[in-house]
Parts: sequence; structure tokens; C-alpha cells
Amino acid sequence: QIVRRPPPFAFALARAKPIVDKTIARLAALGAVACGSAWADSAEEKGALRAQLAAFEVELLRFKEHERVLEDRVVDLESAQRRLAYSADELKAWSISNNTAGVAANAAALADLASASDHTWLILCGAMVMFMQAGFAMVEAGACRSRNVQNILMKNLVDVCVGTLCWWAIGWTLAYGIGSGENKAFANDGQAFGTSFTEVDKNGNFTPSNTMLAWFFQWAFCSAASTIVSGGVAERVQFPGYLIFTIVMTSWIYPVIVHWTWGYGWLSGGTDYQINPTGFMDFAGSGIVHMTGGVGALIGAAVVGPRSGRFDSDENFDDPTACP
Repeated sequence: QIVRRPPPFAFALARAKPIVDKTIARLAALGAVACGSAWADSAEEKGALRAQLAAFEVELLRFKEHERVLEDRVVDLESAQRRLAYSADELKAWSISNNTAGVAANAAALADLASASDHTWLILCGAMVMFMQAGFAMVEAGACRSRNVQNILMKNLVDVCVGTLCWWAIGWTLAYGIGSGENKAFANDGQAFGTSFTEVDKNGNFTPSNTMLAWFFQWAFCSAASTIVSGGVAERVQFPGYLIFTIVMTSWIYPVIVHWTWGYGWLSGGTDYQINPTGFMDFAGSGIVHMTGGVGALIGAAVVGPRSGRFDSDENFDDPTACP
């Protein structure tokens, strides 16, 4: 006898049929409740179904509210993403702009600091060179007779006062003044009497230039070169004669020598009109300042001769009197 077995899907369908029927009945009940019909078996079941439907409606409203909130969140995130992309570009441009401005500001501040440091250093050095006048005054006052001390001190003061005026009026012009924009081999001819020492802007405001600082520093050396001669002719030159010499020294002799060397004249070397590519060698003004003043003192001493009574006779020449 052959027994025919149902196929597996039929067996599964038979097992699931009660569950399906029950589910269909519940769906029908829910539909009946939703449509206002009375398909439910009892009032309790109807109430339970209505409660379930109300709960489902509440959950549905919550889900819809969450969906709306999520949609708003998505819109906000997309907007934030666009703003972030724009802000990144803007931040990059702002950073570049601020960095550039910061670098420029730092460079300007460093330039101001370097300029202030240069000015402070040169003013200090010029003041120290200026104190050489006091040193020469003390040396010369101690090497001459007491009756001539006031005369020696007056000559040292004249070196500073008259030398300053002469260096401002003519001396700087011959040494460093560039009038036509070209440096000359023998002497220059610009910036006489302090012209072009200040700069004028478009509003007519005057501001000092670096030329004033260079003038002050070089003026101290000019006065030192001139006062060296006062010791070489001490007690032997009258005041008016020494005044004339100071004018010539600070207006012509020293400025021309400075231009030949420090002023890139024909002795400095390196250009077509200069003597050779190497030029002169000088250490701290030993040749330009001190040798110029020393040669001037030697010539002055040779012209005026020794002090009266310095050498009594030719026989006693080897035993001179220091302070006759």
C-alpha cells in the first residue's frame, strides 16, 4: 500500500493556517473598529482594540514627529556643511591675509627697532668722540704755564663752536654733500647750510632724515681733528690767528681729506675716477682724523717756532727748558 504524504509547503501552510486566521481576524477587528463597525465579539475586546488603535495612532504621530525632526536635522546639517565649506575658504583667506599683515607689521617693527638702535649707537659714539675735546683741554692745560690755561681752554671751546658752524655751512658739503646725485672725485657741492637735511611730504610736513645723524657723528671727528692743532701751537699763537686757522681747517682742509677717503673720493678705490681698486686703508680714523690734525700741528709749530726762552742758545740746545 502506497501512502501519499503531502508536500512540505502544504504541511507548513496547514500549521500556519490557524495563526493566519487569527491574524486576519484581528486585522478585521481593527478595521471594524476603524470603520466604526461592530465586528468584534464583545465590548471588552472592542475596547481593547480601540485602545490598541489609539496607541498605534500615538506611535504613528510620534514616528511622524521624529521623521519631521530628522528631516529638519538633515536640512540643518546640509546648511551647516555648506557654511563650513564656505567658512573654511573664508578662514583660509583670513589666515593668509592676517599672516601677511602680521609679517608686514613685524617687518616694519623690526625696521623701526633697527633704525632706533642705529641712531642710539651713533649718538652715543658721537658723544664719546666729543668728549675728546675735554681730554685735549686737560692735557694742554697741564702742559703749559698757568697764565696760559685760560687761553688754551678758550681755543678748545672755539674749536667746537666755530667748527660746528663751519662744518654745517661748508664742511659737510665738501665731504659728503651730493647735490646733483653724483659723487665727485675731489669734493662735492650739495647740502650746503643744512639743505636737504629734512624731508617734506605731500602735506608740507617736515621730518628729519638720516643725514642729520651722519652729520652729527662726522662733526665730532671734525672738531677732534681741529683741536689737535691747539696743543702743537700752545702759548705761541694769538687768539685771532687760531680762529682763522680753525675756520680753514673745518671748512676746507679736513672736509676735502674726508671726501677723498670716507666720502668715496679718488683715494677710496673701486670706481673709474679712484686711484685703484683697493683704495686707502685706515683704522678708526687714525689717518684721516689724527694724522690730519697731527700734520696741521707740525706745520703750525714749524711756522711759529718754539716758545720764547725754550732754547736759550745754540750751545744749550740739547738741554731745553720745558716751561721757561
